Amino acid sequence: MRRLRFRLRLLLGLGLALPLALVHIPWAQAAWSSGGAGTASALADTMPAGNQPVAAVSGTTVTLQWSAALFPGGQGTAGYLIRRFDAATGTEGTVGAGCSGTVTATTCTELNVPAGSWTYTDTPVQDNWTGGQSASSAAITVS
Repeated sequence: MRRLRFRLRLLLGLGLALPLALVHIPWAQAAWSSGGAGTASALADTMPAGNQPVAAVSGTTVTLQWSAALFPGGQGTAGYLIRRFDAATGTEGTVGAGCSGTVTATTCTELNVPAGSWTYTDTPVQDNWTGGQSASSAAITVS
């Protein structure tokens, strides 16, 4: 009988202690260290601003051209984001497929442009970086 009580107490004690022990799990810790001698350096470029586009209209088709935006070392950017604005209100319009997304050339053609007076800008992009938006093109009128 004594043995039975001892075993019951032991099982009861383990039954209570085990969950408490599992709850108290220490936090993981990590650290990084580096060592070495010498010097290090890195260079960074500044994203260039876009160059003012020139817009030409023929019916409902608008063709844009602009000079390449160049990094200080003379390398061009990966592409450009084109934006169209209502010349009277400054409200941004949705650019058609020929000039939407990242344009990798320095020209694009937007088809079926809605009637109105419009200006365009270009913004250079490189990976996840964007440069400054260009000055607006002269206003063009689509009838």
